[in-house]
Amino acid sequence: MGRRNIAMIEISEVLYRWVKKMPKKRIARSLGMSINTVRKIIRNAESLGFTEDENDLERMNEIGLIIQQSFFKDSNKTAQMAISEHHDRIATLQAEKHMTRTQIKRLLEEEGVNINYSSLSRYMSKHFPKSPKSTVVLHTEPGKEAQVDFCYAGLLYDPIKKRKRKAYAFVMTLSFSRYRYVRFVFHQDVKTWIDCHIRAFSFFGGVPKTIILDNLKSGVIKPDIYDPTINKNYAECERYYGFVADPAKVRTPKHKGKVERNMPMVRQQILAGRSHSDIQSANRYAEYWCRHEISQRVTRTTGEKPFERFVEREKGTLLALPSKPYECPLWQTALVHKDHHVVFLGSFYSVPTAYIGKTVWLRAGRQDIQIFCDDRRIKIHAISNKKGAWITDMKDYPENARKFLEIDSEKSRLKAKSIGSDVERYIEPLLKPFSRQQQRKVLAIFNLSETYGEKRLNLACKRALSFGNNQVGCLKNILKKGLESSDIPEERSASINGAYIRDPGDFITNL
Repeated sequence: MGRRNIAMIEISEVLYRWVKKMPKKRIARSLGMSINTVRKIIRNAESLGFTEDENDLERMNEIGLIIQQSFFKDSNKTAQMAISEHHDRIATLQAEKHMTRTQIKRLLEEEGVNINYSSLSRYMSKHFPKSPKSTVVLHTEPGKEAQVDFCYAGLLYDPIKKRKRKAYAFVMTLSFSRYRYVRFVFHQDVKTWIDCHIRAFSFFGGVPKTIILDNLKSGVIKPDIYDPTINKNYAECERYYGFVADPAKVRTPKHKGKVERNMPMVRQQILAGRSHSDIQSANRYAEYWCRHEISQRVTRTTGEKPFERFVEREKGTLLALPSKPYECPLWQTALVHKDHHVVFLGSFYSVPTAYIGKTVWLRAGRQDIQIFCDDRRIKIHAISNKKGAWITDMKDYPENARKFLEIDSEKSRLKAKSIGSDVERYIEPLLKPFSRQQQRKVLAIFNLSETYGEKRLNLACKRALSFGNNQVGCLKNILKKGLESSDIPEERSASINGAYIRDPGDFITNL
């Protein structure tokens, strides 16, 4: 079980399905995990006080993160590399009639090769996949399942861009009644994918408990039935509506045949021979076709009309719709740059110093943008609607940088006054104008109080003023040598207030 790294979102999916009363074997099958892995995840969750009756999604994610960090460490590939040394022998054995993986393990052990059965099974699944020989008809309970897919629909007119564009048909079919929803779109991105789901749920007036989907990037990040990782956007939608997303096997349309058979039908009956002025017109007809035409024809496999079967036996079994539609956030990864900021849609958002150089997840909603690292939220900002905005929290900068950036002329005066009147007089010329260079000088003067104390700094400023010296190096020298308490010459003392006073007789010249 420890042969591959288990992502936190996969652990969360196991707990989510367990809470939804899905059998452990089915959880393992749908997520491409071994049953032992599923059992261990659930066992560890129970040891942390999580129960199958607990439906707190935030706590579910916290438990998933603890399990991922505590029990599923990054694994090495030693076992798989060891097995690969016997690849040719395994290939020869598996080609023989009646050969099983267990028998291959026995034969290899007789030859002195000790291999773990799970490791061998994973290796053979990857290098010697079995091809399906036949199909079976799966009967589905009312409200239990829907199947979804995209297909290319041809060119349709875009009234916004005022030209024809490639269009795609989104189709969701309820497996029990065969009642379906069709919508034409120009994109297959995650935002469009989720929007089509929301519209389909509204069309049906409820939500099916399970959705069988193709391994599209919109729904599944990694298209691999043995290690599916649900797209973060889609996973959040899944939680909101309460359904379970179940990815079909890669390039295996037979696993969702109820929707696959609709694809040519959509092109033949909605588009072929019909002239739609634009994509909006095509969608209006598609909804009419779904509700009043194809749904009123008797289906060969059920012997009933889809609409009647849906209304009488399925609609009441669907999950209830939430009080308001799901607001789809946008998830994406971003690099934290050296300037402490990540970039999203041309605007910049600050992140604490510790995350510089790391790749983080951004969740952008309508009101805010949340930043996550290792599945923990590390920052939240109000989202900017204007490109080029810098949204910065000064607390994200290191302390020395904050001191420099936060100081201004007014704060400098108040700070100097709190230290002493001579410090206040000493920095006053530096505040007009208050440039970056002067700002650095003032900050350096204030920093001296942390090393030598405020009282000594005030005396040092008084002495420096008496000599008309405003260099920071002079202050440092006075404090370093302890000269701030030394007597100031009388003529220097008289000049402290800005006038250098000497006796008039000093200026008389005898000719």
